[in-house]
Amino acid sequence: MLDTERHVADDSSGAFDNLKREVSAIREELDEHLQAINDNTSEQEIQNTYICEIDNRLTKIEEKVDELHFLLKQLANRAKLSVELSKDEQRIFLILYTHGNFMKTAEVSSKTYIDVEVVEDALASMMDKGIPVDREILNGEVYFRMNKEFRLRQAKESVIKIDADVTSQFQNTLLKQFFHS
Repeated sequence: MLDTERHVADDSSGAFDNLKREVSAIREELDEHLQAINDNTSEQEIQNTYICEIDNRLTKIEEKVDELHFLLKQLANRAKLSVELSKDEQRIFLILYTHGNFMKTAEVSSKTYIDVEVVEDALASMMDKGIPVDREILNGEVYFRMNKEFRLRQAKESVIKIDADVTSQFQNTLLKQFFHS
């Protein structure tokens, strides 16, 4: 009986050792799994930190873009208001503004009583100042007209200021042309 008890004790001791090893192996696997979870959590925290940093930078960029947009609007408004035309340019502007169709420089010259060369120089000057004058070349001849969108804008906002004496002369010229036709 003693042998049997010893044998049972040895078997139970071996089983206990096996159980201990199995539990230890399971614990190691769980520890490795826990470590992997912790590593992933750390990676996610780092990525979240980077995402927050990128989001902050995007917010700053948006603010800068809004600020630039505001400044550009101010510059555009100043540029719009600072366009000044000479008397000849004002006369030519009025002809193009009221005519609406493409015209040769000779036609503009005859309607304004300004030399063709002066008309050509004035048209170039007006375009250099940012006034949108459309140009078209047909059969080797250059034709000009006021840009349609700008004509509407001029009608609504009076972007280009015309002196009263130039307007008066223009109206008188139109009346003379009407009664002499």
